[in-house]
Amino acid sequence: NQNQGQCEKGWKSLGLKCYYFSIDKLNWTQSRDYCVEKGGHLVIITSQAEQNFVVSQIRKTHWIGLHDLETEGQWMWVNNQPLKGTGVTFWYSAPGRPDEPDNWKEEDNAGENCAALGHEIGDTDKWFDALCRNLKQFICEK
Repeated sequence: NQNQGQCEKGWKSLGLKCYYFSIDKLNWTQSRDYCVEKGGHLVIITSQAEQNFVVSQIRKTHWIGLHDLETEGQWMWVNNQPLKGTGVTFWYSAPGRPDEPDNWKEEDNAGENCAALGHEIGDTDKWFDALCRNLKQFICEK
């Protein structure tokens, strides 16, 4: 990749942005804080090209920078931009099953308030909401 020089070691480039794909697993809040410490933020996916790139780099579920922690059902990126404002969404949906997000309350009444690419069982090309305390790998962007 000819842009590789602009990203520090361990980060991958797409366009003018650099991405870090973690090996360690953290909960969503820890992941968010880690990215900030590194001078970035959890990934904010704003295009099909960006979605395709991050999906191409992972084999397992990873946290992304999307949550509805403040108001249930109002999904926000970590830069405080509403999901509705970005124009692209890649939530999982399947015939005969409840669509993501906010489709699961049995395990935790608080609901699933943090978003990840992929699920424990695969499907890394779609977004799933999950319990924020779950430990997952994560993607930072800067």
